[in-house]
Amino acid sequence: MLYLPFIISLFAMIITWKFVFQILDKSICLRENYKKDLVPACGGILFIPAIFLSFIVITTIGIKENNIYLFMISIIIMSYIGLIDDLLGDRSVTGLKGHIRSMLHGKLTTGGLKAVMGFLVALYLSINISKNIINIIINTLIIALFTNFLNLLDLRPGRAGKVFIFLSFVFLIIGNAHPIFLMIMLGIVIIYLPLDLKGKIMMGDAGSNVLGLTIGIASVIIFSFKIRIIILILLILIHTLTEKYSLTKIIEKNKLLNYIDMIGRK
Repeated sequence: MLYLPFIISLFAMIITWKFVFQILDKSICLRENYKKDLVPACGGILFIPAIFLSFIVITTIGIKENNIYLFMISIIIMSYIGLIDDLLGDRSVTGLKGHIRSMLHGKLTTGGLKAVMGFLVALYLSINISKNIINIIINTLIIALFTNFLNLLDLRPGRAGKVFIFLSFVFLIIGNAHPIFLMIMLGIVIIYLPLDLKGKIMMGDAGSNVLGLTIGIASVIIFSFKIRIIILILLILIHTLTEKYSLTKIIEKNKLLNYIDMIGRK
């Protein structure tokens, strides 16, 4: 029963891919990837119907999970905000600091909108699942930073998906709980990943936002306060580093990270 949501999500994503993938080759969704090839840039659209289908099935067969409606509302909002950035995003402003600086000067970028909404969604979730004000603050920061971290990774085919799969397995193995929503997303990403690796589609913010939000929520549910503090410190260090240095260049200069990054990439 524990792994049934994972199995269901595999089939749900296969069905979703067969039907929804056909509509993603419209000109409004096409963007140049890092190789300058035109591919659908909002592949994360596939995630939402697959998640819904999975939850319909598991609910029908009697599998329940607390706060499932909070999760559903949150991922829909963040996928929607991500889609806005995928289709209307202004790439002249980059980095979290850049978007915040732009907002302070009275100009809201799509990246700035994404940052603000990411924080508000994280706060909304944390208020509903945390026991006190300290936990609300810690959990909000973890969820928001994880959402942005997966977004930062989605610059090369399969990178965000690989990290999500790795973190999901780690969390499920060493964590104190096995959230159904995490197992569902794990199954969905496993089916999706080959498409991304082959360069047939880009996940876009519509997808990376969902992955980051999912892993962020899972981390605050699964781990103790002490572990969450460690996770938060690591996330802050990563974001500080990526404001100064290119994450892609860091990966390319490290033989092990570059090898893992290139696995399966066409």
